[in-house]
Amino acid sequence: MGGIEFLRYPIHSNAKDVEEHIRKWKGMGDINGSKKLDIREIQKISSSDTYVALFTIPGSGEGMAILKEGWSKRLRIEVMTKMNNLVEYDDIHTNKGAYALFLGKNPSKQIHRVKASLVNDNYTFDIKVPKGEYFISYQPVPKYVEKPFPADLILLNNSGDDITVKEYMDQELRE
Repeated sequence: MGGIEFLRYPIHSNAKDVEEHIRKWKGMGDINGSKKLDIREIQKISSSDTYVALFTIPGSGEGMAILKEGWSKRLRIEVMTKMNNLVEYDDIHTNKGAYALFLGKNPSKQIHRVKASLVNDNYTFDIKVPKGEYFISYQPVPKYVEKPFPADLILLNNSGDDITVKEYMDQELRE
């Protein structure tokens, strides 16, 4: 039985192994392949069985992968997707419940908080953006919130001013 577990969950929870498996999943060859892929951050969601990896591929932008942990403490890729926005929001389901997931980039270092107002429920998440150019952040979804997705996002600076439009316009200029 243990051999099947290692086949289903082949990834060690370190950046190099996660990168190698993302490369294989995306058909980019092994770790020495010609196209560069950079793991920007990997985070375990609380004490759950779920990890999130944020990566960049120069010329192709950012992507994210959701990985699940087996009893062997090794991982497998469940979902991988390209990121289309500066900051992405989604709800993620783990063995410890649902979480509001925020990931993105903050090249200007001006985004200090993100507010996500749920479209179909009367609730707003307000997260502090960690320092750094790339970030992954999450908050538990309260049990009474029935529809944690979709949400309208507002990006706020250190003074609490809405800088959403400015950040997206600056992002367009950088690309």
